[in-house]
Amino acid sequence: MAEKIQRPSILVIIPPPIWALMFVLIAWQGGKAMGLEPIFRTSLAGWSVAALGLVIAGAGRLKFAQEKTEILPASAKNSALVTTGLFSFTRNPMYLGWLIVMIGLALVIGAAPAYAAALVFFLFVNFISIPYEEEKMERQFGDDYHAYKKRVRRWI
Repeated sequence: MAEKIQRPSILVIIPPPIWALMFVLIAWQGGKAMGLEPIFRTSLAGWSVAALGLVIAGAGRLKFAQEKTEILPASAKNSALVTTGLFSFTRNPMYLGWLIVMIGLALVIGAAPAYAAALVFFLFVNFISIPYEEEKMERQFGDDYHAYKKRVRRWI
């Protein structure tokens, strides 16, 4: 008998890069509306950090494409357990990349809400997106995934 898998919530269905964008836009506009001045701002470094994050996230995405596995967190299954490339250093290079992008954008914007948005994104992904995906991977790949989790950290 097939195991009944609970349908993911809208929090998981909406991809994390969309959440990241929403958090940054809300923080940026909220900070502007409240008239908050930058607390620490550095455009060149911020854009450089954001570009690094995009490279990391893009490399993870490319590896998924090479392995022909699903990219959407709410997919019913994954076609492959990806453990090579950046995935041999972090189980979540795409999320790590997007977090780095958000830190870079916070450096560009400079206001406290932008830094808070990066923290909110980290908490959101760490406690909502990743646990959902890990549960799916454990069901699907069993001992192989457990061994991978022991060998490679969630973040860095």
